[in-house]
Formats: sequence, C-alpha cells, structure tokens
Amino acid sequence: MHAGELAELDMLRCYAERLRTAGHGEKSDIVAEAIRCLGCSEPTFYRRLRKVGWSSDRKQRTDKGDSRVCYDELLKLSAMWAGPASRRKNGKWIGTVEDCISMARANGELSVDISPATALRLFQLHGLHRTQVSAPAPHVQMQSLHPNHVWQIDPSVCVIYYSQRDGVRVLDEKKFYKNKPDYVAKFTPLRVWRYVAVDHYTGAIFARYYEAAGENQEVLFRFLMDAMEPANPAHVMRGVALCWIWDAGSANTSHGIQQLANALQVRHWAHTPGNSRAKGSVEKGNDIVEVRFEGRLSFTQVPTVEQLNAHLDDWLIAFNATRTHTRHGHTRYGLWQTIQSSQLRIRPDEATCRNLMTSRPEKRLVRGDLTVQFSVKGHGSAAYSVEHVPNIRVGDQVEVVVHAYRAPVICIMQKDEEGRTRFIECEPIQTNAAGFNVAAPIFGESYQRKADTVADTARKDQAEVAYGTRDVAEAEAARAKGTPAFGGAIDPFKDVREAAAAAPSHIVRRGTDLNLPNPVQIEVKPLSMVEALRALREWLGRPITPDDRERIGQWYPQGVQETDLQDIVNRLSQPIQEERPRLAIVR
Repeated sequence: MHAGELAELDMLRCYAERLRTAGHGEKSDIVAEAIRCLGCSEPTFYRRLRKVGWSSDRKQRTDKGDSRVCYDELLKLSAMWAGPASRRKNGKWIGTVEDCISMARANGELSVDISPATALRLFQLHGLHRTQVSAPAPHVQMQSLHPNHVWQIDPSVCVIYYSQRDGVRVLDEKKFYKNKPDYVAKFTPLRVWRYVAVDHYTGAIFARYYEAAGENQEVLFRFLMDAMEPANPAHVMRGVALCWIWDAGSANTSHGIQQLANALQVRHWAHTPGNSRAKGSVEKGNDIVEVRFEGRLSFTQVPTVEQLNAHLDDWLIAFNATRTHTRHGHTRYGLWQTIQSSQLRIRPDEATCRNLMTSRPEKRLVRGDLTVQFSVKGHGSAAYSVEHVPNIRVGDQVEVVVHAYRAPVICIMQKDEEGRTRFIECEPIQTNAAGFNVAAPIFGESYQRKADTVADTARKDQAEVAYGTRDVAEAEAARAKGTPAFGGAIDPFKDVREAAAAAPSHIVRRGTDLNLPNPVQIEVKPLSMVEALRALREWLGRPITPDDRERIGQWYPQGVQETDLQDIVNRLSQPIQEERPRLAIVR
C-alpha cells in the first residue's frame, strides 16, 4: 500500500471519529467537508468509511424493500421495457428503463416518479426483469405408443452442392452463411437438400438427399414415398405412420400433401414456428446424419447424388441396426421389430398415392334410412350405412373419401372436439337379387327400428322438459289439447310487463285540429226492408209482426240505416198508445 492510500485511510479514520462524536445537526457539515476534500460523492464517501470499520448505528427502516409503486403500474412499466414490443425478432432488446419511465409518467401510467435503479430492483424482485422473462419456457416430454405411431419429418439445406463437373462437394463453411449470399447464389440451382424422418418411438432414422432449388411439394412427395416403402429391403423402418409432425413449410402445408395425408388417414400438424423442440427427435436425427455421415464425405469423392444416397443407405442400415439408443437401451431397428401387424400399414402404390394428392373429399347427403350413396372407381356405386357415425342426422352433409387401403370401403371425415380430423370407416351394404339390404327386417317376421340419432334424443329431451314425457307423440297430443308447456310455470308476458313498467313516461303532446275546407260527406246505403227486419228479429228475439212492419215504414219512409236499429228496438219495445183525434177550429 503506497503513501497516498495510507494518507486517505488516516483521513477516513479521522472523519469516522468526528462523525461518532458529532452532535445533533453537525454531521451534515462534516460529510460536506469530506466530500470536498476527497472529491467523491456522498454514497462513495460512506462506502469508503465502512472500509475503516465505521457504522452509523442507525436502525434499519421497518419499510425497507417496500415501494410506493403498485404492482399494476410496475407490470405496465415492465411491459414497456421487457415486453414483446421491446424485443426484435433477432433477440435484441430496444429501449431504456429511463425512457420507459418518462413515457409512462407522461401518459399517466405511473403515479410516482422512480429512478431507473429502483425500477430495475423492483423488476428483479417481482420476476419482471428482461433476464427473467426471456428464460425459456419449460417443455413437456411427449411419448409415443409404438413403432409407426409418430414420425417427425424435416428437410434441411445442406452444406453440399452438386455439379456435373465436380460431382458432390462440400461448400466452404467460412463462406456458407447468411452474410455471403453471392457465394451461395452460385450454387442455388444445384443445391442438395437433406430430408430426414425419425420414428419417435424407436428413434429409427430414414434420410434421403435430393437436388432441388428449394422445398417443394414434388420433392416432399418423393421422400414420403421412399420413406414409407424404401427401395432397399434392408431398411426395417417402413409403412404409413399414424401421425406426421413437421414445420409449417410451404411443401408441408401444400394442398396436395395435405390431401395425401388425409387420404392415408394420417393425423398431421405443423408445430409452432420457432419451437423446434416440438420435433426434437428429427432435429437430433438431422444432426446425427450431418455429423456422422456427412463428416465422412471430406475423405472421398462422390460423383452423383444417386451414389451419395447409396452410401447413405449403407450408413443408415448399419447405424440403425448396431447403435444402441440411450433412451430405451436397444438398437433402433431392434425395437422397431416389435411392431404389430395392425400397426404396420402398407402404403398404396405410388400411382394411387399421386391420385390421392389431387382428389378432394366429396359431400353426400344422409338419406332418411341413414345411408349415403357413393361410387368408387372400379367398384361401381353402392349404398353405405352411416348409422355408427357419431352425431349423424338425417339430412346432414358429410364428407366422403375412398379408403386408401380397403376400397370399396369409404371413410366419413369428421372433426373431433380438438379440431383434428378423424376417419370413420363405412362398409358397402350387401344387397340381394332384388336390390334389398340383406340385413333388413322382413315383413311379417320381424321389425327393427333405427337407433336414436342425436336429433331423436334431443327431441325426446325437449318433450320431457316441456311436457314431462319422452314420447314426442304424447307431447304433441298434450299441446293440441291446450296443455300449457312446462306445467304453466312459464309466464310468457312477465318480461313484457317488466319492460312496460320500466319504460320511461312521456309527455302527452297537444295536437291541432285538422281544418278541412271541403269535407267529404260519405253517404251510407240504407238497409233493405228485408235486411232490416231480419236484423231486428235477432235483436228482439221474436218474430216481426205486420203491425211492426207498418210502423217501421211510417217511421223511416226513406229506408233504415244500420245506426237506426237500436232506436227501432227501443220504440218497438214500448207499449202502443192509441192516438186521440185532434180538435180543429173551424172558422
């Protein structure tokens, strides 16, 4: 320790002693003096004092660690600094804590002013810091049930190119990366793609190299044909898996490949972009092929892509048959041999598969006897029972495809609860010489009704709720008799009355009389005497006498109006008074 450091320590000890003995209000002057002499800040001065054993003996605040910033405000601030909007696709963070605090304060999202250091400390305390939220999400290890349950498929562009002059060559790794597009562009038409499929249960690997400018439907189709039925019989892995998992590449999601997968009854889905762990087995398979097979190419010359695939076949057979898998402790082909016959689905011939790529599901109407009519090429038209199809109803439109393995059997395509496509097999109905279903009941011998469909069950449930019986006919009869539904427990006008009671009252507006300068006088045609007498008979409840008729004629010589009937009834109901002769003065 040199003399300057010793002198500084002595000075610090002196200041420490002065602070210990200082009275009330004197410490601030001592600290100000020390800061000027040492040329440092107040926090640095106190930090140096602790090196010489000084302690303020001040009690720790009971609210140490608490903050005036509520969690909701802190969460919004962290979303501005460490949320999705603050991170680019390349992983680089943008924006500073200071700027985010300023923006939050200006927009009323932060009620108190805090320092960036306090914000960072609170972020760390509540798990909102950039380093914490950028931690990878935990993953779940999935399992498959048997060989050919799940295949993971992935294409990858190789650091290999092919030319007729040089044959297969490995690109210079120093030049083969994203910042050297001109170099890569030289070989774009001659690029070699590596396609890899891995059986998830056993880890068995199948791979092929193809010369292509990029991913396309035709190359993927070629690879699927090769993987499901390899030309070399020494490949143990083969058949049509139940599930395919791949990324969302243009070839994988193309219409033709989707149609092929559906027709082969393969459940297929693309994992979330950027989540390569979802198909980790094939990612590892790609790595194994690249490291352990392509690593050998630097020691030999391969004239053609076909010869490259021949070497790859030999290596794959040897690797799958001899290398022990660390997860299950068997060789990949050894465990694959445990597959059962029902699990090994042999793909149709290539011509059929190519036709399946262009075929679309056809819609058919479910007829009243729960059948659909469908024609299969080479087998003719036939009726197919769909009684066993879940949730089927008469009049439904169903999507029909030919069974890829068992024509003329067809499949009804449906979506399950999770949105995945499922296939329900339907056999053609066997008919006799007269065209009747051989399994149909015979008149006079047996009777058999169809099982309830979902529509039948729904109707019965509704009838039971409304009228207390599952017999729809009984419910209809009760309705025809005027029996109120739900036992009269439903007041159909209750909501109307409540709405009327809650309606706002309105002021009655005064109107203005309509002034018609030339009112139209409507003359009503009087009743005929026969019509008047018939009406009066009904009003009086008795026959009309000739005397009544004579009196009516005297009262209404111009005819009887309908409005006069009540007056006539009143007059006829009164007793007849004899008229006295009137006296006349004779002059």
